Amino acid sequence: MKNIILLSLLFVMFMGVVYGAIVATGSEHADMTGKVVGVCADDNNSTDSNSILVQGVVTNGNQHGNVSVRITNETQIFLKEGNKRTSASFGNIQPGQNVDVTFKGPILQSYPPQATGSEVIITG
Repeated sequence: MKNIILLSLLFVMFMGVVYGAIVATGSEHADMTGKVVGVCADDNNSTDSNSILVQGVVTNGNQHGNVSVRITNETQIFLKEGNKRTSASFGNIQPGQNVDVTFKGPILQSYPPQATGSEVIITG
């Protein structure tokens, strides 16, 4: 009887470790999911002044609305086709596309709220 209890306990602990490993190595969730409603490109070729206006849901708190996302040289931009992600650039972002955005730093409480993009994934 003690052996069955010990094996059951070990099995439960093993499943906890497996679950933790899956969660830790899983994909990150985007801070915002939505549709690009505007693209603002700097005419002086300064990529630090580029931004997009995204209408959608800020996933932390399920807040609907628009967020102005600043695109910098450090912002990673990808195009997702099925399960494959390919590198893209600011020029690939067009109004009407669906995007997943991960923010870098805080969201400024202005109108519309402003944030700096860490990663932008064009999903469709």
